[in-house]
Amino acid sequence: MALLKHPKIVGFIGVSWSDKQDLCAVTEFMAKGDLYGYLERRKNKLNWPDHKVWLAEDIAEALVYLHSLNPKVIHRDLKSKNILLDNKYRAKLSDFGISRKRSVEETMTAGVGTIYWTAPEVLMGKKYTEKADIYSFGIVMSEMDTCEVPYSDKRDNSGKKLQGMKIIQMVIRMALRPSFREDCPEQIKALAARCLDADPDARPDAPELLDILRDIQEDLQ
Repeated sequence: MALLKHPKIVGFIGVSWSDKQDLCAVTEFMAKGDLYGYLERRKNKLNWPDHKVWLAEDIAEALVYLHSLNPKVIHRDLKSKNILLDNKYRAKLSDFGISRKRSVEETMTAGVGTIYWTAPEVLMGKKYTEKADIYSFGIVMSEMDTCEVPYSDKRDNSGKKLQGMKIIQMVIRMALRPSFREDCPEQIKALAARCLDADPDARPDAPELLDILRDIQEDLQ
């Protein structure tokens, strides 16, 4: 994290400790907390044109930067709790505890973030690329749209709420994707569907993702 310098990445200041067992990273202060809490507090007051599309652009800008580095940096744990907001409610990406660099010749196996945000190829232990972050971004888009934890509305045939392992199994089988509200802009749903494609190669890369979001932002104004 100390080597990452970008306006949409939470700035690293240094480390502090009182003993060897108490080592802490010191980062810039993000006054408005994480995106998860913001969505929870403001769920009935947020919309795509005025709030959400701008946050999505901020996150996409961070991914453009990470994926443009040489070697590329894959965040691997992209979710609302790892997206922090400054005092102007603009988003920056944080928590690079499990991020990894990827060379041109290399793909990753194993090592996953929070499972509900994790791409199918990672869940299956297959080799993966930076497109795993794009899938996670699609899950975050669902979070932003519904202001709910992914899959929290999903039920089995008996009406019981789906639990972790069942959700994972269905995601791997391409039988389950997160929900979007009926009034979600169609452009947002279409972009999310591309991000959540089971085929990593069919997902947009970060620069295309950002371009599409900027076009959507103009269309929604």
